[in-house]
Amino acid sequence: MTKSLKVDIMTAFFNRLSSIAKKDKNVFFITADHGAWALSHFKEKNPNQYLNIGISEQNMVSVAAGMSLSGHKVFIFTITPFLIHRALEQIKMDVSYPSLPVTIIGNGSSLTYANHGSSHQSVDDVSIINNLPNFEILHPSNNYLAEVAVDYAYNSKKPIYVKLDKGFFANTKIKNHKKGFFKISNTINDIKKKICIFTTGVISHDILKFVKQHNYKNVHIYEIFKIKPIDKKNIVKTISKYNKIITIEEQHINGGIGNILSKIIAESNINIEFKSIGINDFYSKKNGDRNWLRKQYKLDDISLSKQIFK
Repeated sequence: MTKSLKVDIMTAFFNRLSSIAKKDKNVFFITADHGAWALSHFKEKNPNQYLNIGISEQNMVSVAAGMSLSGHKVFIFTITPFLIHRALEQIKMDVSYPSLPVTIIGNGSSLTYANHGSSHQSVDDVSIINNLPNFEILHPSNNYLAEVAVDYAYNSKKPIYVKLDKGFFANTKIKNHKKGFFKISNTINDIKKKICIFTTGVISHDILKFVKQHNYKNVHIYEIFKIKPIDKKNIVKTISKYNKIITIEEQHINGGIGNILSKIIAESNINIEFKSIGINDFYSKKNGDRNWLRKQYKLDDISLSKQIFK
């Protein structure tokens, strides 16, 4: 697995996939005319297991499904909205319905392409894929979890959606990732009102930094890596230790982790204070960098502080 902190999350993902493809000739990768530096390495090492199918996302999904039926382990890749929105019918009928082990890699997680506008931002992909039967959803936040996602998808016999970001992020080996969620904050002090924050993806780094900077002694942070299926039993066990649950996500709250956890809380008859924070049912019509756009969506430090302790 990748050790260097100088490797970005996409390179870590594709380097791991390349090493697997080199050993297993049934692994096949298709891109819809979308590149990445690490893909050049993949293509060089595995030239007969790589195809740029062009700007034809619907066709890519159907081709991947056909290859899967013939025994190939197929990974498909492009910018998330161009794949999840444009090819939804093919994803539903060709992959989800027959439950084929095709892995969809959505590049540009959440607000990655902030400057490109809403057409490139994947803030509703979890909601869409979460409603498709048989699919599992992985959302890695660093290089280690990106590589774990590759291994998980390669060994899975179900459709997988990997919500993949881009850039360089603090890389930590997560020993207890198999539950699908894990604690990333330090030990809580003995304070009466204990708050638990659940988050997912690379925004978890910023939330951890935010909590540390403000020296919040009564807050624990858990990161959800496997969004679907979620480990309901251990989620309930974790929630029962706290007085207040907050979810924070860089995506629409409708159909996101806030909805998933609130459903678990309701069905488990847990009497607890709950708040969901995320993008609240609108698209920003203004463009800026990721931090600027988070402010528009009230996901910046000042907005979070007001919402968490409201």
